[in-house]
Amino acid sequence: MNTQVLITAQLEEDPPVLMNRQLRPDDTRRGSLSRFSDATWDLSPGVFEDHSTMISLNFEVFPEHWRQDVKTYFWHLINDEKIRPLPAGPVEALPSLRTIAFVRPHLLRLITWFETQGIRSLDKATPKILDALLGDLSETDLTYAQKRHILTETRRLWVYRDVVPVSMQLPAAAPWHDERAYDLLGRPPQKRENRTPRISDGTLAPLMGWSIQFVENFADDIVGSYHQYLELIKNEYRHRPVESEQLQASDRKQRLRRTLAALKKADVGLPGRVLADGTREVRWQHLGRLARGPGHSFPKFDSKMIARSGLPIDDNAYLTVPCSAMLDGELWRGRFLAWDEIISLTTHLQTACFVLLTYLSGMRPGEALSLEQDCLILDSKTGLWAVSGIQWKSAKNTNGQKAAEGQQRSVPWIVHPLAAEAVRILTKLSSGRLLFPNSLRPRAIRGLNSPDNLRAGTARTSSQIGTDLVRFIDWVNDYCTSNNRKDSIPADPHGRVSPSRFRRTLAWHIVRRPRGLVAAAIQYGHVATYVTQGYSGSYASGFPDELGFERWLERIDNVQDVEEYLNNGGHLSGPAATELEQRTRLATAKFLGRTIPTRRQANALLSDPTLQVFKGAGMHCVYNQTTALCSRNDQGPALGECRSACSNIARTDGDINELKEMVAELNDDILAPPIRYQRAQLVASTLTKAIHEHESNQNDD
Repeated sequence: MNTQVLITAQLEEDPPVLMNRQLRPDDTRRGSLSRFSDATWDLSPGVFEDHSTMISLNFEVFPEHWRQDVKTYFWHLINDEKIRPLPAGPVEALPSLRTIAFVRPHLLRLITWFETQGIRSLDKATPKILDALLGDLSETDLTYAQKRHILTETRRLWVYRDVVPVSMQLPAAAPWHDERAYDLLGRPPQKRENRTPRISDGTLAPLMGWSIQFVENFADDIVGSYHQYLELIKNEYRHRPVESEQLQASDRKQRLRRTLAALKKADVGLPGRVLADGTREVRWQHLGRLARGPGHSFPKFDSKMIARSGLPIDDNAYLTVPCSAMLDGELWRGRFLAWDEIISLTTHLQTACFVLLTYLSGMRPGEALSLEQDCLILDSKTGLWAVSGIQWKSAKNTNGQKAAEGQQRSVPWIVHPLAAEAVRILTKLSSGRLLFPNSLRPRAIRGLNSPDNLRAGTARTSSQIGTDLVRFIDWVNDYCTSNNRKDSIPADPHGRVSPSRFRRTLAWHIVRRPRGLVAAAIQYGHVATYVTQGYSGSYASGFPDELGFERWLERIDNVQDVEEYLNNGGHLSGPAATELEQRTRLATAKFLGRTIPTRRQANALLSDPTLQVFKGAGMHCVYNQTTALCSRNDQGPALGECRSACSNIARTDGDINELKEMVAELNDDILAPPIRYQRAQLVASTLTKAIHEHESNQNDD
């Protein structure tokens, strides 16, 4: 019996779709796993990332003639345990379920093209026809990436030709042989900028400021009220056990009496709402929550007791945990938080924690969203805070293949104390395993519930946290408008502040603004020290690649600026002026216009001699290790320790303008103590001499 017959017989038994895949141990759908005959396959039970969205395959989109054979192909993609390297492809690996889900739209485009050509069996796909496919792709409006994916899926289909049905079997010769995508499609139209835009300083500074405000100032008020919310909601019908006791009338009255007395003592009125005509009515359900009794029965049986209490009707239903956080000398949100706003405020606090955690650690969004309880560690010897977690990207099993269940990090992230405080607050907010649960509302124990089979994980997704960020910024801006504040968060020029932008922004600030400030006066250099220690500094984290890539972009920007300056007749001065011009011309010829490298390639190219030029304060360091006065190692210059006598210094007109500003500041400091003033004058004299030499040589030119 040949292979195809065996496969057909196996599939006729309608096997599970995830027959050879590891399943989540806590998944509740194991008894209803998708079968081969289903029109849609749910792959989520085999996805271990808690922050993952639902992953599924819908085969109804394929032409009916191809549908069954396409399903057979995908079943083998999922369950075939043989490693099948692609021609001109990446490192050998079994495709992950997420990769397989990404195959579908590109395979659909491929199948649709063959269908429009009247080709209903892929064994007819001769080299001439495949070249025609390339020609048609070049004329479509698809992006370069989409075209490349179609080529990849053609080759992936070819390597499975021994197990797929005849109609899906490409000819024996490998499609396009070993030619790479850019040989077939041409070089991609790439720019040298990072595709993920950094968050602008104008947006980041107030965003960080308000995030810190929530974590350091508002958190106690929100956490206290949220915990009361969790206790009170247990008194609602949907959250109360079916077998809970039925209150006797005397117990109901006693509880209500105690509640009314407590409200009066706290100077809180009856929970209410303001109607359209300006009158107020009692919100009996919330009074029932507070009294742990049936709120609907109070107006019928206990109206006299309520009237005798003399309590007014409030404009809202308030929780009774008093607020204490002050902002500009006043309570930030009134004396109490309202029942209706506590979930949104708690979500805003959770979002603020996410901002601090990701920006001050360099974590990927998914890594932060997958953090669990007890992940925070304090090293008693160094005093540094660390966060442990599960690594998904680059996680390998003993066979060298992707570990679907992830791996515990061998070395944790080293984080800033503010990020550690964010983790502590998240721990207080979460009663479950995850620090970023999908919902802060407790799940009802009876009545209607939202479906629980949408995805495997129970953490917040990147998409959800992205929406949370938008709502957080909107809340801050509304708050600023209502309170006439000037520190609102302006819109970012590059659009929505997405979760993935924090990691790139941190890398940019570490490289470009080493002496700058994060909101609340956290030095970027300080943050850089934390982030680049421990796990975040290892290549498994990917963050050093981010830094290398950002440094590459900085160097190329610098080359371009100096090149433009020289082409416009700019003058250079200083002992390294000639060397700076030579390196700039060589780097321009060598790198400008070059296809953007990968992050690892950028890191390697940073050692190129022509790129060893660093912009400092009032000068350019044309670094030469043997002559540098600031540093004698291979780590590059210490720009904060630059000495005026160093032979590596060169200056442009822009540098001279910076020196003039420094001299003006030094001369203005006339009230400084004598010793410091004399030192300042010496420095000013040295800088003035550099200015004079630059301008004198410029006039000579």
